[in-house]
Amino acid sequence: MGKMNNGLTGGFSGKVGTLVGSNVKGQSIIRNAPKKSSKKPTAGQLSHRQKFKLVSNFLRPLNGLIKRYFGSAQELKSNVNVALGYHLQEAVNQVEEGFVVNLSKVVISKGILQTIFVDTVTIVNKELTITWSANLVFGSVNKADVLTVVIYQKATQSMFILEQVAARGAGECKVQLPASFEDTGYGIWVFLTDVDRVECSTSVFLGEF
Repeated sequence: MGKMNNGLTGGFSGKVGTLVGSNVKGQSIIRNAPKKSSKKPTAGQLSHRQKFKLVSNFLRPLNGLIKRYFGSAQELKSNVNVALGYHLQEAVNQVEEGFVVNLSKVVISKGILQTIFVDTVTIVNKELTITWSANLVFGSVNKADVLTVVIYQKATQSMFILEQVAARGAGECKVQLPASFEDTGYGIWVFLTDVDRVECSTSVFLGEF
C-alpha cells in the first residue's frame, strides 16, 4: 500500500500498482516495481544474494553511525547505500563455505579529523583499555575531540558501540563492557568526532583479538 504525501500534488511512499515511491535526501523518487522472474537464478546471482545478505546483516547495527559519519552522501544515494556498495565491493572474502566479511576492510566512518595512533588494546575482566599517543599527530587538532569504539564479537555476531568514551587529549580510555560480552574473539575499530558530532575522522581497524 502506498502513502501519499502533501495531497494529490505531492509524492508518495510505498507501492501503488506497478510503481514504487520513496523519498531520498528530500527528493521524491518514483520507479517501476521490480518484476518477479520465473527464470532460475544463475550461480552469479545466487552468489551476489549471499554476499548482499551477509553485508546487510553485518552493517545493520552500524547504520546509525553510518548515517551520521560515512562521508558525504552521493546524489540520490544515502550514506547507508554508499557504505553497502563499498563493503560489497571491498570487504567480502570468498572461502570454502561461502563468503565472510574481511574485518580489516570494514570502514565505519569517513571524515576529515586527524586520527590517533593507538599504542595498546587490552580487555581484562570485561574492562576495555585503549591507550594512544595524543601528541603524535600532524597539523592542528582539538584535544576535546571524543573517541568512539566499536567492537564486533565474532562468535555471536554482536556489535558493541561505545560512543564518546574519552577525549583525544586524555591518551587513554577505560570502559566496562556489558555482561553479555564474551572474550571469544573480536574485532575493534575506533574513530573520533568533534564534541558536536558533526565532523569525524576515518575509522581505524585496531585488529582481531
